[in-house]
Amino acid sequence: MAKAVLLSRTARIRLPKQDLWSFLADTDRLNRNIDLSPVHFAPMPDRRRKGHYSAETRSYGRRVRYEEFPFEWIEGRFYRVLRRFSRGPLAEVSTGVRLRPVADETDVEVFARIVPRTWFGSIVARTLLARTGIRKTVALARALELHVRDPQTHAVPALPPPEQLDAGRLELRTAQLSRSHDAPNLIGRLASHLRTASDLEVTGMRPFELADRWGVDRMQLLYVFLHAADCGLLDLSWSVLCPVCRTVREDAGRMSQLASRVHCDTCDIAFDTDLARSVEIRFDVNPAVRRAERARYCIGGPANSPSAVAQLRLEPGEQRSEHLELDPGWLRLRCYQVGSPVACEVGQAGGTLRVECGPGELRVRSSPATDGAIRLEVANRLPGEALVVVERERWKDAAATGALVTSLDGFQDLFPDQGVAPGDEIGIANLAVLFTDLSGSTALYERIGDVRAFAFVQSHFRYLRDAVVRENGGVVKQMGDAVMATFADAREAWSAAASMQSGWDDFRRGHLGGDDSVALKVGLHQGPAVMIDNDGRIDYFGATVNLAARVQGCAAGGDIVLSRAVHDDPEVAPLLAESDYRCDVFTTGLKGIGEEQTLWRLRRP
Repeated sequence: MAKAVLLSRTARIRLPKQDLWSFLADTDRLNRNIDLSPVHFAPMPDRRRKGHYSAETRSYGRRVRYEEFPFEWIEGRFYRVLRRFSRGPLAEVSTGVRLRPVADETDVEVFARIVPRTWFGSIVARTLLARTGIRKTVALARALELHVRDPQTHAVPALPPPEQLDAGRLELRTAQLSRSHDAPNLIGRLASHLRTASDLEVTGMRPFELADRWGVDRMQLLYVFLHAADCGLLDLSWSVLCPVCRTVREDAGRMSQLASRVHCDTCDIAFDTDLARSVEIRFDVNPAVRRAERARYCIGGPANSPSAVAQLRLEPGEQRSEHLELDPGWLRLRCYQVGSPVACEVGQAGGTLRVECGPGELRVRSSPATDGAIRLEVANRLPGEALVVVERERWKDAAATGALVTSLDGFQDLFPDQGVAPGDEIGIANLAVLFTDLSGSTALYERIGDVRAFAFVQSHFRYLRDAVVRENGGVVKQMGDAVMATFADAREAWSAAASMQSGWDDFRRGHLGGDDSVALKVGLHQGPAVMIDNDGRIDYFGATVNLAARVQGCAAGGDIVLSRAVHDDPEVAPLLAESDYRCDVFTTGLKGIGEEQTLWRLRRP
């Protein structure tokens, strides 16, 4: 075997490091634009080699097979990948990118280590690979610099081919979206994204992630995406993610097509489909607007795992020490070869995370620092390799979960076919349920007549719906004078309830004048629930729904009654402490509920 060939090229790019990282870390787009061929990937069957793929592609008309090792990276600093070939002129190729900040500019180094199998392989390494891979990658970085500094003169680098985009249809459906939804800035931003972003960036789009990147309101962008799907600009789908590795394990165009139980081959676990914990909505550009190529050019680069700030592969006995650039917050550390993930918090002062991968256990110890730096020290005590991942604990925060989306008011009207199949059900780990009712409404009909009383009740439904919508909830159904609404979390449910009661007196006076005999009763509870089909509409049932209805039954009028699950919720408790509501705690038995419940009654002063 010939001597290893080392190649490297460095360029000073007049852009901040993070801009370059976001562009170059999309290795699928990068490989496509340096003229590599599509690759077929299949996970390696050996469980000890999790994260490894068997890959097959074509190069200059010849079929090439190789093993792709897991990418390694530290966000914002470097990434690299090793590919080992079973036959041909090359034995293995390790390539990567390294970024070094220099004031407000960045040195970009593109490097490769190539082990030829033959003398011909040495020639290929020094000529063809250096020219096609390294030089073209540097050229793309320079093209990005030119575009950012003068976007009018220089186009976005790596634009999709013109034949993939139907510009007329994009314009037509964007105009249709503008007529149905009033958000011109966000709609324009979305249209530009669909026109210029890479294929990877216009498929599997996560609206909250894009909103954070664009610096816009998450819920406003989610509503734009939903209306864009209704107009045929986007297609929506439901992704089921593994709770351990957070990778997509199943996709379905309709919720009714989701399997109730899913298996993750990488982690070798089976798990239940849950709208709150494992299902999120994602969006693809509609193929009539743009044909986003589905072929894979790279499968394991950093852009494919946006929550992961570091991924390191260690041989047996190896130890590594790396510096991380992170904001304070919670991290999740996991090793593909060992047990369950471990969560830890990093504070403002920084600290050192010491990770040890041992047989059957992932041990994590943290110690504080004083300089704000975050250091990662990893040791592999396993007999085989260890693949260690450090992630921001933000999947749920960045995911528009199935529980959230299906709770939004108007979702069922936009997408009546996006429900549970008749006879099926889908679990939700946590759902906040709000019930309301009116006290004194029966006497109101007798006092002011059916027509006026009925008009008041209908107006009160609109008033309650507005409060629910403002807090990202949805009205499930109306029953007599009562309303059932759901929310993805208790904080929003409490905010909606407080809004209902705080504005009730003004609303009532506007319709009934000085008649104060009609009061609003509100009750809240949260917990696991089951989504079902109810004559073509989404509905919920289970112990949580039953208890929420009973909690509301304890309200007397002008009050909000909370269960312990809502009162003790860590996001609700601070809001209660800051509010001016008077709180009384009481214990009572509830019909159909086995044990007595401790409840909290809140009234405005």
